[in-house]
Amino acid sequence: MTNSTLEKNIEEILSKSKLTLDEYKLIKDLIGREPNEVEIAMFGVMWSEHCAYKNSKPLLQTLPTKSERVKVLAGPGENAGIVDVGDGIRIAFKIESHNRPTAIEPFQGATTGVGGILRDILTLGAKPIAFLNSLHFGDLSNEHSRYLITHAVAGIANYGNCTGIPTVGGQAIYHESYQGNPLVNAMCIGLLEVEQPVTAAAKGVGNPVIYVGSETGRDGLGGASFASSGLSNKSNKDRPAVQIGDPFMGKILIESCLEAYKSGLVIASQDMGAAGLTCACSEMSAKGNVGIDLNLDKVPSRGELEPHEYLLSESQERMLFIAELGKEDELISIFKRWNLPAMVVGEVTNSELVRVFYKNELVAELPPKALTDQAPIYTRESLAPKVSINVVSKADFKLDKEEIQKELLDRLSSSDFSSREWIYEQYDQQVQLNTISKPGQADAAVLRLRKPNGKPSEKALAVSLDCNPKYVQADPYLGAQIAMAEAARNLSSVGAKPLAITNNLNFGNPERPESFWYLEQSVKGIRKACEELDVPVTGGNVSLYNEFSDGRHILPTPVIGMIGLVEDYKQTCKIPFKEEGNNIWLIGDTFNERDCPSLDWSKEKLLHQFLQEKISSGEILSCHDLSEGGLLISLSEIILASDFGVQIEIEKHKSLRLASILFGESQSRAIVTTKPGNVLNAQGLKTQKLGIVSKKQNLQINLKEFGEILDLSKDELKRANRVEV
Repeated sequence: MTNSTLEKNIEEILSKSKLTLDEYKLIKDLIGREPNEVEIAMFGVMWSEHCAYKNSKPLLQTLPTKSERVKVLAGPGENAGIVDVGDGIRIAFKIESHNRPTAIEPFQGATTGVGGILRDILTLGAKPIAFLNSLHFGDLSNEHSRYLITHAVAGIANYGNCTGIPTVGGQAIYHESYQGNPLVNAMCIGLLEVEQPVTAAAKGVGNPVIYVGSETGRDGLGGASFASSGLSNKSNKDRPAVQIGDPFMGKILIESCLEAYKSGLVIASQDMGAAGLTCACSEMSAKGNVGIDLNLDKVPSRGELEPHEYLLSESQERMLFIAELGKEDELISIFKRWNLPAMVVGEVTNSELVRVFYKNELVAELPPKALTDQAPIYTRESLAPKVSINVVSKADFKLDKEEIQKELLDRLSSSDFSSREWIYEQYDQQVQLNTISKPGQADAAVLRLRKPNGKPSEKALAVSLDCNPKYVQADPYLGAQIAMAEAARNLSSVGAKPLAITNNLNFGNPERPESFWYLEQSVKGIRKACEELDVPVTGGNVSLYNEFSDGRHILPTPVIGMIGLVEDYKQTCKIPFKEEGNNIWLIGDTFNERDCPSLDWSKEKLLHQFLQEKISSGEILSCHDLSEGGLLISLSEIILASDFGVQIEIEKHKSLRLASILFGESQSRAIVTTKPGNVLNAQGLKTQKLGIVSKKQNLQINLKEFGEILDLSKDELKRANRVEV
């Protein structure tokens, strides 16, 4: 396209690349000339929110990334975070979203979300050992929501099961705000298998650039830009922006890449995820302060493609490597043994430019840092919505056994608390034989670790994913802190000490002041919680513009992925009761709460320390934190996971509503069990003996000075809790 033609059609071209006229003017200033259409397309994907964080970077830069007690080897800006947990064990972990593709094509959207986060871990030289996911969909009573989630779950299972990586935990939340705009946040954990993390920084003028993996096609075109825009009734036209995954190719890629890294032949590595070849080349050259010449004619493809298609395609299972000149054949031979396509497609130069050639013509020539580091950063207006936090006002329960039992059964069958077993039973949870605590067994997933020499370690890794978006909607600053507190409480409930977090910030349009306020206040809440818990943020993902053209938007959803360390894998705790006659204790205070409960960090941290110490000593035999649904929901969950029931007597305090006692969601609480003779004393925390573990598999509760208010069998609880999808 000539410059005059480009000028005439510039508005249409910019609209296609989702760039503004002001951004176009900035591009011209940065490169000193008019960009051609291919170059505009490259800027379009690299300056998207998904890649450039141009609406969120000022907020993200306020989060703590270091801690004196945690050795962080890689943090924000790298493909994934890495922490050292001792014994030579380095943990790589990260979470990312694949929301928009899942809304359009749920199976492939979720499949490629899992595949993409896997390669972020792999790129560093780490072997993926576990997946978790945070799923947010519309209510299951809606036919389209059922279609989306059932196919998304099948896609997640497809990739994890076929690659031999267990899916060990997560959460699923149903709410009407996610109707048609679902969230799939995928988290991956890996073990570093090389002495030092593999860098993405290209170096060595003349060194070859090697393409490895699947052929490039038209799937995933403009995926990064698509992920940075809202949805409308016309979004189905973006179906080509949804990538297609191949988990069997993904498995081969894992094994061959790990062999290549261990060979010492790889100088630099980058996966081709969001923005494909454009991102991989520009990031590698920018980080290494070098240039890269890329010859598109040598890139393997499915059919003949145009230059922008080669550069923007997000075809899956592809990697880009830098090798030492003269040793490229040796590196390529590793991939050939795995029957993987691998070929030299370019070289490192001293030009500090990314130059792209197609049919012997130069079609793009750009400074890489203009693409990666010089996107405009916007400071958006923040405005609190003109609504107040809704105080719980519905009437208290009558002291009526039938009414209380009906309320519990109704809640157990509701979308908030119904069983998620139909989801996690589709996942292989124990492949690789490291899973100590599976989904439904404990408040956090627990994985046995091994040393770099392959020998088992005494250490175990605990992982939790958490967010209650209703709390964040009510009070984003406090709600984000509660998400952090509960993620840490889940780790403490299995005996682990929190180490670090990754987060996925899912919000609406940041250009709307009220929407940006939720993002801003949530980040402030995460920062406050990080400081209280002394945990650093090692990376994550921001997914904005989660809304429709008519203004409907999702609940603000800052998902927290937290890892923790158990020093002795034999001293962990699970949810199920262990023995008849054991004492049942409620740790922590109960209050009459608002829609978003209060949080006292001093009490929260005391609870964590108490649980960690008592689980480590073996004094606490089982543990389940109290959060959504309160006491009766938590007790029901324990019974459903156990072969025992409970006999409990509770006291009605004059200041507490019965609804608060039975279903209140006061924070900093847990239900634990001990041997019959043991008396718990949690310094600074209220400790109340509730009753004993019963051989009879019933939830039996008496109210002091009134009598029995509940007596439901495990079968009755299970029938209410079961979900048919």
